[in-house]
Amino acid sequence: MTDNDRIPLAFATNDGFVKPLCVFLMTLLENGRDRLAVHVMHRGLSPSSIDRLMQLTWLFPQMELHLHRLDPAAYAGFPGVGADGSGAETYFRYSLSSLLPQLDRVLYLDADLLARPAADGSMLAPLWQTGLGDNLAAGVWDLWLHNIGYKAEIGFGADEFYANAGVMLFNLAQMRREGMEEKLFALTRGSSLRYKDQDALNILFRGRIVALDSVWNFANENVRREKPRRPLARLLHFTGVKPWEEGCRNHFRRAWRRAAGGGAPRRYDKLAARKLRVGLIIDEFFGGAGTAIGGYGFIARHYIARYLPNAWIEVDVLLRRGRKGFRATEYEVDGTKLYELPKWRFVSKWWLKRKHYDVYLGIELVDDFALRHETDPHTKFILWVQDPRPESAWKNEIDTMQSIKDPSFFTPGIYRTVHDWNEQKRVRFISQGESLIPLARELYDLPADTPMELLRNPVEQDDGYRLDMAGKKKQVVFLGRLEAQKRCWLFCEVARRMPRYEFYVIGKFVRHESDNRRMLAPYMDGSIPNLHFVGHTEGEEKLKLLRESRVLLNTSIWEGIPVSWLEAFACGTPVVSNLDREGLVERFGTCIGPLPGDGFDGVERYIPAITALMEDDALFEEKARAAIAYVREYHHIDRFVRELPRIVIEEAVAGRLGIKPRYSSGA
Repeated sequence: MTDNDRIPLAFATNDGFVKPLCVFLMTLLENGRDRLAVHVMHRGLSPSSIDRLMQLTWLFPQMELHLHRLDPAAYAGFPGVGADGSGAETYFRYSLSSLLPQLDRVLYLDADLLARPAADGSMLAPLWQTGLGDNLAAGVWDLWLHNIGYKAEIGFGADEFYANAGVMLFNLAQMRREGMEEKLFALTRGSSLRYKDQDALNILFRGRIVALDSVWNFANENVRREKPRRPLARLLHFTGVKPWEEGCRNHFRRAWRRAAGGGAPRRYDKLAARKLRVGLIIDEFFGGAGTAIGGYGFIARHYIARYLPNAWIEVDVLLRRGRKGFRATEYEVDGTKLYELPKWRFVSKWWLKRKHYDVYLGIELVDDFALRHETDPHTKFILWVQDPRPESAWKNEIDTMQSIKDPSFFTPGIYRTVHDWNEQKRVRFISQGESLIPLARELYDLPADTPMELLRNPVEQDDGYRLDMAGKKKQVVFLGRLEAQKRCWLFCEVARRMPRYEFYVIGKFVRHESDNRRMLAPYMDGSIPNLHFVGHTEGEEKLKLLRESRVLLNTSIWEGIPVSWLEAFACGTPVVSNLDREGLVERFGTCIGPLPGDGFDGVERYIPAITALMEDDALFEEKARAAIAYVREYHHIDRFVRELPRIVIEEAVAGRLGIKPRYSSGA
């Protein structure tokens, strides 16, 4: 069994061995076709070590990384384990059968290895396919211990098989059936085994380790005594003095140093020498630098600017063309630099050239000034599709409102810029939802087969949150800007018609305030006792309202996939809406169907949907629990933290470091 049809590999390491581990993994990933699920056991790696391992997954989508932090206290009393837990890593392999219950077998490898491909380009697949039967493991003779006569000390015969533990294919299913983890712990604790875990494994697995060809663990002794087999060696094992240490005399030490010099460490060092520069094109930063408050700005400020920067990536926010002719206007918000570009075009070209952004990132695109003045024809643009509004959306949906409407921001020139950059193969499209892809293709006039991969919006959520039915009150919440598109007046009309429930409006006026305030004035005078305008709230105050509410009511004439829906789902709050995307509302709430125009003639349609979720506890609980599970699986912040840097690095870093990007949305 594999992780998603990947070969599962297990390592135990610490900060001192992360560099050798990266070198080894690079020799596997650069030269082979194997898809790998890499399980790294550790007792506490530094953030920089974790970043280095994570970067391999960004550069090589065929590798999946799983970090497992183990408690060294569980190995107290084992030979060589210090009071601080040092030395416990060598015993972590004992725990693989319980640590990876989903796997029947796993290939354990030491970090001081180097991989060499076969003539057919295969790497680990032949080793992985070794038949085990009811044996407990497979391994290679430890030629050195055999030659020094050590085996007699633990009761082994001179010619009896004793395996080196640096490369072992473990039969986890059989180990579980026979309780081998407990037996290994019992044998080792308090013992004086000279070769520690290796002795314990050979003693307990005695006679049940399949002997592998030495090419799969070609150690120092093999180098000396099996010279004719050197060209055949597949996994080189640097036992004793390591090739990154002084005094190593291993025949293959230069091969390791070449791999280290041309592989992971050198590339990491080169990358760190100048951070990858990302220009985030967005006209709002959720109130920062006096910008508007909205969904795009929320994503920019609270997710991209917070989670994309790391040891190798830095992000600047490019707001718009500024008012100063000869210099940019700079702001700083939450540690992020925001810029209004120089007004004069030739100055902006010079300024962008000096900034030398490796890649641009846009949330939709509301201003193309930076793209039009970028002079490097190789610079790429990543466009994250959030809420594309082609001309048909304005004519057939948004413009059907009569009493009040937001001015149209349909700007063909911007969409032409994206189209042209795409024609030059300089755009990578990602989308927060499948239902938005046809709209984006229409908006940017793209071929029907233009690829767009999914990157769903992240949502901050408490993994420990559990639905509290008793804590849910008979109240409805509105979350959004008080602008015409949101049609908050419909929410207010529903509140008037449902006086037995409390209605809370979370949001404030942002753009076109006088017109929107005039539209909502009849509802803000206190004449509807169960209607409460709480203004703009964030953090715990907003979460408290969402968690206490039974329903989030969305009344917008048009939406993409609003962040507010996802935030409500994360709090176990179903959504009632007149529109739907991805079928989310129908799955985790109720969609009442299209409601064009000002919507006053359809207000009554919201009422039965809200009533059902308020009064039918079984229906409500079913929808709420499903919503929480969905957001945790598909919108968890961990996915975003992993995927967006990978996409950025594939577009910008890979070319600069001489590594060909390997796009694989299914990897």
